[in-house]
Amino acid sequence: MTPSSDSRTPSSRAPLFMRLRHTTYRATLLATLVGVAACGDILNVQPVTSLPQDQLIVDNATATAALNGAYDGLQSGSYYGLSALLVGDLAADNTVWTGTFQYLGEMATNRMQADNPEVTAMWTAIYQQIDRDNVLINKVPQVTLVTDPVRSDVMGQAYFLRALGFHNLVKFWGGVPIPTKPINSPADAQAYTRATVNEVYTQILKDLDSAQALIRNTTNTRYATLNATRALRARVLFYRAGLPGNAGAAADYQAALNEANAVLQGRDTLTVPYADLFTAAGTNTSEDLFRVSFNATETNGISNYYLQVGRAEVAPSTSIDQAYPAGDARKAWSIRPSGNAGRPLNGNKYAARPGTEHVHVIRLAEVVLIKAEALARLNRLPEAVAQYNKVRVRAGLAPHTFTTQTQQAVIDAIELERRLELAFEGDRWPDLNRLGKAVAVKGIADRPGQALFPIPLRDTRTSPNLTQNPGY
Repeated sequence: MTPSSDSRTPSSRAPLFMRLRHTTYRATLLATLVGVAACGDILNVQPVTSLPQDQLIVDNATATAALNGAYDGLQSGSYYGLSALLVGDLAADNTVWTGTFQYLGEMATNRMQADNPEVTAMWTAIYQQIDRDNVLINKVPQVTLVTDPVRSDVMGQAYFLRALGFHNLVKFWGGVPIPTKPINSPADAQAYTRATVNEVYTQILKDLDSAQALIRNTTNTRYATLNATRALRARVLFYRAGLPGNAGAAADYQAALNEANAVLQGRDTLTVPYADLFTAAGTNTSEDLFRVSFNATETNGISNYYLQVGRAEVAPSTSIDQAYPAGDARKAWSIRPSGNAGRPLNGNKYAARPGTEHVHVIRLAEVVLIKAEALARLNRLPEAVAQYNKVRVRAGLAPHTFTTQTQQAVIDAIELERRLELAFEGDRWPDLNRLGKAVAVKGIADRPGQALFPIPLRDTRTSPNLTQNPGY
């Protein structure tokens, strides 16, 4: 992957629906394509940083380079380089705003405007990444010099990435456009409309079907594998099961349970010390499923926002600090005193300076907790307790004993374990919405529309059929 040139100045980025498709993929792909394009004429003034689509992918090498370019999109500071982990905790009750970027203060207090730069940047980064996936999905089958094994794996991984992007969008924005073709001109995107939430989920699961059939990678967890695809499917079905009015909730929970069982077969005892999941060097662990890699030149910005020695824009809330039981290893690693009376806590889960950790997109403990809640929703309560106890025991806590707890009590216990286990990984706000608790937990009954993020103002202006979420 190549460096993420994210300046963290969202207002300077081009609107999603006004970008042309003629430039893509940064240094990794471009270095490969220079030889392919062979510009021998020194008077050729065409920019070497852009190529038309028909020259973008021509053989195995360029198809693989284009896939690396798609993965590069995940490194953006507006995606897994920061925002994907930041916003899900800041809008919720896990973190507080302690810095100077006012748009983060709006998010923390759930008073966002439709032109919020952080929201706009994340939306744009995800759609930019999806557009790269669409190039691969639509172009690779047409190139005869791409061999079948390469074609299969490249397309399978592109389907996985597109499914991941669409699910991140639907969790935060609700129904969204679901483009499956590359953007070639502004007119392509100006015609976009929002699909329903159910339509988005249907597309996600269709993409995961394709990914599961095509992916060849079996070992490298910085790229999609079959296990990662199953884990993501378990997450998607788990979230869809909780949609209001979902008549098929029981079937979705059972399907999520089936996928979780497939992932966990032979490996559902959590043996890796919690801190070892987040080392500065991104050390491989037996619990990895899918991670985004970073290094000293391709850094993430997480510690810069969470630590006093950086921008100190966000900090753990008193609420999350007090939610951890005494002796919990997850708190010992994730939250540290700052030495600053005005901002007493640092978020330490990703603490490398610069940010070199390999960010978890989905990991084994989350699948264990998905399995636990699916069992609880299916009223298999003793089994559910046995599952969530696995994260408690790994954290150094005593396991719970099932006696006569109600189904809701078990579900509440799992919610707490999800909050503690996945703190500062971006899951809390989608969880609160999934459980129907976001408005009550944040005390925003006077502005319930803030439970969903606003569709960026500049995109509703350039795409007249792209309707806004209520309340903005």
